[in-house]
Amino acid sequence: MTEILLATFNGERFLPEQIESIINQSYTDYKILASDDNSSDCTFEILRSYESVLKEKIKVIQSDTHSAKENFYNLLDRADAEYIALCDQDDFWETDKLEKSIKAIKILEKNYGKDTPILVHTDLQIADENLNTEGRRMSDITGIRRILKHAVKESENLYTINTKQSFSRYLVENNITGNTVIINKALLNIYKRPKVSFMHDWWLGILSFTFGKVGFLDECLIKYRQHENNELGAKNPLEPCNIKNRNKEKIRENYDYMFSQVEEFLRLYKNELGNSKLSDTIFAYTTLKAFADMKSKNRISKIKDILRYSFFKSSKILTIGEMLNI
Repeated sequence: MTEILLATFNGERFLPEQIESIINQSYTDYKILASDDNSSDCTFEILRSYESVLKEKIKVIQSDTHSAKENFYNLLDRADAEYIALCDQDDFWETDKLEKSIKAIKILEKNYGKDTPILVHTDLQIADENLNTEGRRMSDITGIRRILKHAVKESENLYTINTKQSFSRYLVENNITGNTVIINKALLNIYKRPKVSFMHDWWLGILSFTFGKVGFLDECLIKYRQHENNELGAKNPLEPCNIKNRNKEKIRENYDYMFSQVEEFLRLYKNELGNSKLSDTIFAYTTLKAFADMKSKNRISKIKDILRYSFFKSSKILTIGEMLNI
């Protein structure tokens, strides 16, 4: 059984199309757990109408978190299935999205053991509000292509991301898009809800890199709808308009969040990190500790640590910006 965690807030415009794309999946052994974050439109009523039709296939709960990530944490707190898939309210799933994602995570479980915490994410097509695409993929923005050079190829389009080559980069730049994520029960079992984090997908990525495996399925299985109400959206930081509109105060605030996220991870998983004898986990702990320690250092010392531990972003320009602002 796969549990689909659907977080909603004022999503009446696109929500029915997303739910219909789930209903039309080729893989049918799923249930939907939907949490509505106190919407002021008809989102909750739409969910309840599907609940009346789909019966045990969907369960609807209400939340009051005022945050997409906290709404997802609420869902993760309640999740209990062999596999867990994260779902945004305004995208569109290709018919074989679940089938291919589950096949990928089962390959990794076969190769590394079912007790190994595993997260798999995929590529996606960036679309406009009418789901028209122009061939743009999220991987063109996240820099995942560079990471795949060091990855282990598990099957035709499935890769396991190498922790020692990629984890340090991941701490300063998240390349896991939450709406494509599927995790196994082993990862859910070690998940702890943080008091401080940047985003839920970034948190799950740190968790799976540290104690398990991160897989990337190099296929676009979702149309990622861009519209005026997107909380984050697919923005290329190197586009001239985004460079011009950068808010230095916000950038520094984001780095503070990155430091706080790692500090929280070290606090929550202190015992597990201290008792582990796995080489990848020991490496992850050393990297996490080095990153957290940067917070109190001066600019020159931070730059030295960026170079020493390869806390690099996906381009030289972005890394230079990091050195100037972190």
